[in-house]
Amino acid sequence: MRISRFAALLLACALLVLPAAGLAASTSLSVAIVADDHLALRPLELNHRDVVSLLNLVYEGLFEIDDNYQPQPKLAYAYSFSNDGRKVQVTLRDDISFHNGQTLTSADVVATLDYMLELAGFDENLDSEVPVADRGLYYSTFYSIKSWEATDEQTIVFTLRRASYGSLYALTFPIVSSQEGNAYPAGTGPYRVSAYSEGDSLDLERWESWWRTPAQIPAIHATALENDASVLNTFQAGLLDVCAVDMLTVSSVTERSNVSRQDYLTGQAELLIPNLSGQMGDLRLRQAVAHALEKHDIITNTYQNHGVAVDVPVLPDSWLAERVVGLEYDAERARELLTELGWTDMDGDGYVDRLATSTPEPTETPAPSEDPEATIDPETAAANSEMLQNLLGREEEAQTGTLTENLVLRLLTNEEDNSSHRDAANRLATQLSVVGIRVEVETVAFSDLSETWQTGEYDLLLVGYQLPDDGNLTSLLRSDGTNNWSGYQSTAMDAALDSLDTAQTEEAYYNAMQQVYNRIIEDLPVYTLCMRTSTQIAGECLTIPNVIHAGEPYRGIESWTHVEAE
Repeated sequence: MRISRFAALLLACALLVLPAAGLAASTSLSVAIVADDHLALRPLELNHRDVVSLLNLVYEGLFEIDDNYQPQPKLAYAYSFSNDGRKVQVTLRDDISFHNGQTLTSADVVATLDYMLELAGFDENLDSEVPVADRGLYYSTFYSIKSWEATDEQTIVFTLRRASYGSLYALTFPIVSSQEGNAYPAGTGPYRVSAYSEGDSLDLERWESWWRTPAQIPAIHATALENDASVLNTFQAGLLDVCAVDMLTVSSVTERSNVSRQDYLTGQAELLIPNLSGQMGDLRLRQAVAHALEKHDIITNTYQNHGVAVDVPVLPDSWLAERVVGLEYDAERARELLTELGWTDMDGDGYVDRLATSTPEPTETPAPSEDPEATIDPETAAANSEMLQNLLGREEEAQTGTLTENLVLRLLTNEEDNSSHRDAANRLATQLSVVGIRVEVETVAFSDLSETWQTGEYDLLLVGYQLPDDGNLTSLLRSDGTNNWSGYQSTAMDAALDSLDTAQTEEAYYNAMQQVYNRIIEDLPVYTLCMRTSTQIAGECLTIPNVIHAGEPYRGIESWTHVEAE
C-alpha cells in the first residue's frame, strides 16, 4: 500500500506531539458535535456531516476509504466486475453481526438501498421533487448505482450506470439492520448506542462482539453544541477530551503545552475560476495570472496555515495525486506573457495598458431645436459640454496613437462569517498588481452568489468546492457539467473524463485521472489555491496514533487510548 509523503508527515507529527498513554486501562471519552438543528439517530436521513462522523462508529459500509482515499472492502469479503463492467458482484463477510444480534445478510443491504431510494425520490432519470436537504447524505449513491439484486444470503449484484472502478466509492453507504429488536437502528460498528437525548446528547458503548479487535476506549459521551465556537469554548473549559473544529482562531488554543494538535484535510478546494467567455478566454492571459499567484501567502495570512498548496483539485495524500506538477510562481514570466499580448505599463502608473483596438464612436449630437422657447437647464448643458470635451480628447488621442485601455479583471466572491474569502480576494488583487494587472473585487452574500455569477459580469470567481470522494471532476470540467462555472469547452477534457466512466481497473482509473489533471495544467480552466484543512485538538491524556481524514475525526478510534491524569 502506498502512503503519500503528506500523510506520512502528518502521522509523524501526530506521534511526536501526543504523550505516551502508559499501560492503564482506557477511560470514557467526552466529545462534541455541531448539530445546530437537532441530533438525530437516523443515519440514512442525515445531512449533517458532524453527526454522521460520530455515527460512522456505529454503522459501516460494504466498502471503506483507506488512508490513501482508495475504496477497500469492509463488510464486503470480495467483489468482481462483469466483463463489460456494467455489473459488480459483492460477497458479504460471513462473520458480521448487528448490535441487535442479527446476522448481516444481503437482505439488509437491499432494504437499506430501497429506503435510501425512497428518501431520494428518484425516478429512472434521476429526477426528483424531493429537496436536496431532505434526501439524506447518501442520495448521490444512485448516480453510480442503477439497480441491485440479492442472488443469495451473502451475495448482491449491482447494475451500474457507468462501467467504472470509481463506482466502488458509491458502496460506502451505511448498512442498517432490517430486523426489529433494538431501540435504535442497529449497525455493525465498534460502538453501539446506549443512551440518546434528542437534540442534546448521545452515548455510545463499546461493542465487544465487533468483528475486528474491540476498541480500547469503553464509552463515548457526545454533546450537541451550536457551532464551532461553542465547541472550542467547551474544550477550553475542560469539558471535552477531543474535538475537531474548522476555525482559523484555533491556533491560540493549540499553543498550550497540554494540548496536542492534528491538522487534517477537509476535502474542500479553494478555487479561482476564470470566466472563459470574456478576456480570460485567452490562454496566455490565464498563464500570466497563474504565474502571478503566491498561494503560500494566502494560505499563511488568510487561512492561518489551514491549507495545503496544490496545482489541481486533488487531495495531496490521495492515491490519485502522485504525478501532479503545475505552474510555479514567476512574476517575470507573467510580465513577459502580458507583453506578448501587447500589455505594458505605458503611463508609468504600475498597471499595464495597450493601444485601444478601436476608436469609440462619438455620440450623435442632437439637431438644434426649432422651438425658440426651448431651453437646456444649466446642469444638462454642463454635462453635455464635459461629454463633448471628453470625446474630443479621445479623438485627439486616437489621432496621435495614444488612446489606451487598461487591463482590469473583476474578481467576484462571497462574504463569509470570518471574511476569509474577502481577504483572499484582496490578497489576490495585490499579487496581480505586482505584475501590472488591476483587479476590482466584488463580494456578495453567499445566497446571491449563484445569481450574480450567472450574469457573467466578472472575470474571476473565488469559491470553495467540496471534492467528491472518487475525485471525479466531471461536474466541474465537462462541457455540460452542472458546476462548469468557467464555461470551459474541450473535446480533449471530455474524452479524458469519459475515460473515467469506462476505467474498469484501478490502474485505468488512475491513468485517466492523470490525463484530467494534465489538461487542467495545460488549459487552466480553474486555478486551485489550496486544499483546506481543519484541526483536531486533544487533551494530554488522549493518545491518537493515526492520521484522520475529511469527515472522519474519529477515524481509527479503536486504537486510541485515554487515561486519567495522575
